[in-house]
Amino acid sequence: MMTMSNRVSRWTPLFFVCALANLLGAEGLIVAGLTWPTQAISTPGTLVAVHLLTIGWLLLLMLGALFQFVPVITSKPLVSQRFALVTLVAVQGGLIGMICGFLGLGGESSVHAVALPTGGAAVLVGVSIASWNFGVPLLRARPMTLPGRMVLTALAFLLVTVMLGLSFALALTVPTLTPDLAPLLAGVEDHALAGLGGWFTLAAMGVSYKLLPMFMLAPEERGMAGDCVHVLGAAGFALTVGAGLAAIWLPAQLLRVGEMIGYGAIASAVVLYLWDVLRIYRTRKRAIIEVHNRAAVGAFVLLGIATGLAVGSLGSGTLEARGPVVVFLAVFGWLGGLGLTQLYKIVPFLTWLGRYGSSLGRGAVPRVQDLVKESRSYPWFASYFLGVLIAAASVLIGWPQAFRACFALMTVATVGLAIEYWRAWRGFYVHTTPPRRPHPPFLSIKEVDHD
Repeated sequence: MMTMSNRVSRWTPLFFVCALANLLGAEGLIVAGLTWPTQAISTPGTLVAVHLLTIGWLLLLMLGALFQFVPVITSKPLVSQRFALVTLVAVQGGLIGMICGFLGLGGESSVHAVALPTGGAAVLVGVSIASWNFGVPLLRARPMTLPGRMVLTALAFLLVTVMLGLSFALALTVPTLTPDLAPLLAGVEDHALAGLGGWFTLAAMGVSYKLLPMFMLAPEERGMAGDCVHVLGAAGFALTVGAGLAAIWLPAQLLRVGEMIGYGAIASAVVLYLWDVLRIYRTRKRAIIEVHNRAAVGAFVLLGIATGLAVGSLGSGTLEARGPVVVFLAVFGWLGGLGLTQLYKIVPFLTWLGRYGSSLGRGAVPRVQDLVKESRSYPWFASYFLGVLIAAASVLIGWPQAFRACFALMTVATVGLAIEYWRAWRGFYVHTTPPRRPHPPFLSIKEVDHD
């Protein structure tokens, strides 16, 4: 039987460090006023910040988490943990190349023209390796659980997203390919939808279907509700992205119906998912909810707000104008907020496995909760989610001056949370915690965490 300490992914913490560094870099650019909404969406600063957030922050965060949790979801080993470092180097290195290329767009330097497609190709290589590493155990798992099916579907959207991005880079920088690839540049919105929706959202939903029940002692079987979330979400994003890309070559009127059906399916999936999440909270056996799952309610609320704003804007014909705000709420409120809250549990959990997992039954060991001090995190989570909400509202009401102030608050909160993650990793609070009684050997994850 595999002991708990043997389940720690060696490179997952480094993924998280790089992801947080990229997030802080993007937040710094936004606070400095070098990006949207004070600059146009197509400016180099905005493009750099967007890809620092999507590739540098969210992609590395999700990949790092999956290197740890795919074996838990599938009860199967990865193809190789060694490929995790290759993936990290390829994705982070590729991101740096893409940033250089974005900064040089419109210039005369051939170096920048080479850096953008080269960086995009490196990201594709890293993503392909990770998808293979995750895909093999996911496909071998029998029966395949709902989180496994959702992650596998999300990986397909990830590959589509990265290949589209590489096509854009080639169209912008390689003159001989421009005539053939230039039409794809009209599909930038579909590229974003495939990434933020098909990849990030489906993957986040799938992982949350594992983590929320696991840490709140709620039933993991989601029944028909979970299956409907998966099918509606996957079909909705596939229809919408497919119709959008097909409209580049075919009359848009012919594809409008399919696109609207796709949007309806996505909205239905989100509503059903949020209802199912509420059901998880209500059916939990754990009386006291830990701070990371209490704070995660903010991410779920902002997902609902983003979805409602998107549906309302689509119905009123203002989606193009309000689209950036919807994306902002999805990136920082839903995906970024969920990521920050779950890191508050994942980091001490990995620390516990690495430091104390092999000591089970040999003496007193702390609980996972003893590695954090929850009272210190409340102000940071509250500041972050409040900053996201007010920043989005300030843009909607035409008061962008308040946006940077709100974002500065979000950045300070991110720094505060990063310090708390570091303290948990270093065992900062353990020395001030009374010793716990010994645990018997080979406890399950739930028993270890909640004894």
